[in-house]
Amino acid sequence: MERSVLPAKREILPGVILKVSVMGGYSVEREDDYIGWIHAGIGDRWSAYVRRPGTSGELLGRYTQDEAVKAIVSAWEAGAVLPNGCRA
Repeated sequence: MERSVLPAKREILPGVILKVSVMGGYSVEREDDYIGWIHAGIGDRWSAYVRRPGTSGELLGRYTQDEAVKAIVSAWEAGAVLPNGCRA
């Protein structure tokens, strides 16, 4: 399967931007906050990671590109209690 190359920056959901990352893959930003990232897997699947401050991030699973972004947004909104007691 051939992947199309995205522009350097694309709005996926209102206020949610997918940007080419300097580390490879794409950064997911919401209202200028870096909330996660995706990178290509096999076929049309992308590995989705939600950013958790104080950690190396959390793998959410493998999805199509748009579904990966939606999974990151949902996980960010749900938050998780961090070791310091704060919510991400």
